[in-house]
Amino acid sequence: MAAYESPEAAYFAFLETFNARDADGWAGVNSWPHARISAAAPNSSVHWRPPTRIFADAGQYLSAPLWDELEATGWVRSESTAPKIVQSSEVKAHIAGGWTRYDADGNAMAANRVVYVATRTDEGWGLQAQLKTDSFVDGQDYEREQAAVLEAVESTLALLGARDVDAYCNALAYPFALVGPPGVVMQIASAPEMAAAMRSVGDDRLDVPPGSAEVVNCGSSGANLTFRVQRDDAIQEALALVGLRDGVWRMLAISGI
Repeated sequence: MAAYESPEAAYFAFLETFNARDADGWAGVNSWPHARISAAAPNSSVHWRPPTRIFADAGQYLSAPLWDELEATGWVRSESTAPKIVQSSEVKAHIAGGWTRYDADGNAMAANRVVYVATRTDEGWGLQAQLKTDSFVDGQDYEREQAAVLEAVESTLALLGARDVDAYCNALAYPFALVGPPGVVMQIASAPEMAAAMRSVGDDRLDVPPGSAEVVNCGSSGANLTFRVQRDDAIQEALALVGLRDGVWRMLAISGI
């Protein structure tokens, strides 16, 4: 398990070890199981692997080396964007960040915006999940996409507030990922499976305060946003990765704090 002193330290180590081509160090930034979830469409050329991958351990994570593929494109290094913790508890943090890739001449090749889910064990902080927009272009205006994402997510959450669990589950995209407490990552295959899981833990009693959703980062077909849910008098903060699927914005993953 990762053992960093803070969420930010784990965040910066992710690309420091990657730039050093240090496979063991790079995998060592993660907590297990580790999820890498992309908002890119399954057949998109933007993301050349399955959009959702959950790795049980470092061996699985490193089974498909990445450096040769990237170096063939001219890549030599990546730089992290400044991290911003948008939600946190003593054992979990949502870090809004991302990266830019550069070639040998210092030219920017590509960029991405990501929310990294950091969790803390007895050993320290590590990265439990990457929620990736995978459609971000630096300098582009995504105001229209942000408005559409907010409208879609607020409409979906309103179904939950109305206790229409089946309609809520049908509005999500599958496979759907849930990033829970440290060490817990789940993948749900279908709407009926999601509805059964929610009812088994009483999530059909959740309320959603209006106007609580806020976009954290956004691209042309993917976005991360925060929101709050309420059960009785307790408020829980959460973050969702949203993707454009057949012209409709749908939630792909949720991580609760």
